[in-house]
Amino acid sequence: MAGFLLATTLLTNLVLVGIGWKAWKFGLGISTRFARLQTAILILLCGYGVVASLQDIGVQVTRLGWIDEDVGRQFTGNIHVVIVLGGLAVLAPVLWLLRKLTKEFAHIEAVTDNLVGRLPDGLTVETAGLTPRERDVVAAIGDGHLSDSQLSEALFVSPSTAATHVRNIMRKTGIKRRSDIALLAIQANASS
Repeated sequence: MAGFLLATTLLTNLVLVGIGWKAWKFGLGISTRFARLQTAILILLCGYGVVASLQDIGVQVTRLGWIDEDVGRQFTGNIHVVIVLGGLAVLAPVLWLLRKLTKEFAHIEAVTDNLVGRLPDGLTVETAGLTPRERDVVAAIGDGHLSDSQLSEALFVSPSTAATHVRNIMRKTGIKRRSDIALLAIQANASS
């Protein structure tokens, strides 16, 4: 029975090492921080599983009488040290990444809260009564063409024509800034 448990523990170790290896390779190929965080947590769990399995092996080998009981206790004590140090070594970067992500999410939330309410309620490109050409101007502003000269190049019109379109869009929508027209374009893209 003890030999079966030992073999099962070794097999579990191999599986956990394989999962950790795959998670590490997956983490290298992913560019988002959240995916890297998930990978780091998975590797941490796999590493903990391997170390805990090694501790089980030490206990089982001691029970089988293959090693002296004092040596077995020392082995399991050393494994405890490895668990603590390894956990701290992996957990520190994970906590650093969580802190950084929390700051980024807080910044995104602050920006979003600032943008909410900038457009009049119920305003969409469809409800504003814009002409097709004015809709093109909204889309161009949403693509980052904010100045009259940029709009004229993107839409093949003169800068004064572009300025007239922008004034008409602002008059029809009640929008005061070009950046808010960009918000209207983002809203239009999100709804389509």
